[in-house]
Amino acid sequence: MNSHHRARQAPGALLPLSTVPSLVAPMIASFVWSMLVPRIAVAERPTEGGMFSFDQADDVRNWDEPSGAIRVHYSVEGPNVTLLADADADGVPDYPQDVARTAAEVLQFFATERGLLRPVGEQALGLGELGGSYALDIYLVDFAGNADGSFGLDMCRESPDQCAGYLVIENDFEGYSYTTLDEAINVLTSHELFHAVQYAYTAGLPVWMSEGTAVWAEKQWDPASKDFLRFASAYFRYTARSLDRPPGGPVPTFAYSTGLWFDFATTRHGTTLISDLLNAVAEPGGDEVDVLAEMETVLGGVDDLRTDWLDFAAWNLATGSRAGTAESYEYAAALPGVTAKAEGSAIDDDNRFYPLATTYYRLDHAGGPIWFGVEEAAPGLDLALFPVADGAGDGPVGPSAAAWTADRANSWPVADGVDFARGGYWIVASQAARAEQSIKVRICVGDADTAADCAPPIDGDSGGCSISSPGSSSSQWLFIISAVFLARMGRSQCWALRRR
Repeated sequence: MNSHHRARQAPGALLPLSTVPSLVAPMIASFVWSMLVPRIAVAERPTEGGMFSFDQADDVRNWDEPSGAIRVHYSVEGPNVTLLADADADGVPDYPQDVARTAAEVLQFFATERGLLRPVGEQALGLGELGGSYALDIYLVDFAGNADGSFGLDMCRESPDQCAGYLVIENDFEGYSYTTLDEAINVLTSHELFHAVQYAYTAGLPVWMSEGTAVWAEKQWDPASKDFLRFASAYFRYTARSLDRPPGGPVPTFAYSTGLWFDFATTRHGTTLISDLLNAVAEPGGDEVDVLAEMETVLGGVDDLRTDWLDFAAWNLATGSRAGTAESYEYAAALPGVTAKAEGSAIDDDNRFYPLATTYYRLDHAGGPIWFGVEEAAPGLDLALFPVADGAGDGPVGPSAAAWTADRANSWPVADGVDFARGGYWIVASQAARAEQSIKVRICVGDADTAADCAPPIDGDSGGCSISSPGSSSSQWLFIISAVFLARMGRSQCWALRRR
């Protein structure tokens, strides 16, 4: 059985070793089985067996949500017994009804408010009434603390590339960290149902997009989602990792944390961006699709992806204790903020910059020009300088004061050599593009001597960001005029960053 599991863990935490054999081994077996069995195979449902399932001792009942869209299956006695409170005394526990009603509302919201396809049912794939009806089935079982929900697949077809399946949700949430039962229901229904929606488009989403957009969907349904905020906060531990390269292992936290990128992108371009992207990656024959290439196209091309990524990096800087002045998320202050890879009065870092990833540095500046040096030409490396407000060493950051590209082995004063006030500054460095290779290069930021440690300035060439006088000879003005002419011919690699 293929499935998406939400592991019950704090962002970035590892599962307890005691859970690994019971959780990972079945997932590996499930993966191998899915590779060997033809796509027409029907998987076991929780009423039949599988990793998370009812026990023979369970007294399993079901309840149909009035619209007919959802059927929920629950146990009233046995190892998987659900919460039995029945406030309206209608003979059906409240919790299963709340799950079913919320799920129906979420599906309607996705379809009418976000323009998304509805999940593919088993009837469309000729499977019959697997849960006793053609409604989308939800099973409430005990995950024993290993997870809190999953979307399981019944069957997939290749043309179009779609899958039908069902939801499995924790039976009582006892011992979980959700503050209320309603919170748990909202998180699990929106997250797992979005996986069902994804499979109406394609079965081939990479895990970072699959989980990232499912976390995005949580916030679309519940703008105050604490679960979204938890996973978005986790992204700040991985800013230097490529967006599409999660760590190895079963569904790492990083994959969920990319929901922050999708929230940024839809804040910038509108919520229909996700349906546009899902339509773009859907392939009738189930062929592999370059998701990043399609995302680049949907965003408007190479330049727009680059612009968006640089703004995303800037928004992420203006979070936590650095929020409040520069443009950022409405929830920026609730995020933890970025961590500087290096900081001090002189930055000297030999670093590998990955595609669609960002590295941050904090500079303590004594006042005057700020110099930049790069040991080797790195034309794909974009940098920007952000001042800390009120001359403080750290705190809320203002809009960018300068931006440039490290396109030559040289050192130069940024922003045409203007004098920057004493105080703290942040340098944001990104390879803001799809690329096969990282950029391995040494950069230096600080005073002229610090920058020269990476690459001495070339005589007569300040790197295009400022003009250095050759001395007091009679040809001084001719030199300056020539330098300005060369800059206008495209020599300059320094420009003022857009201000939104």
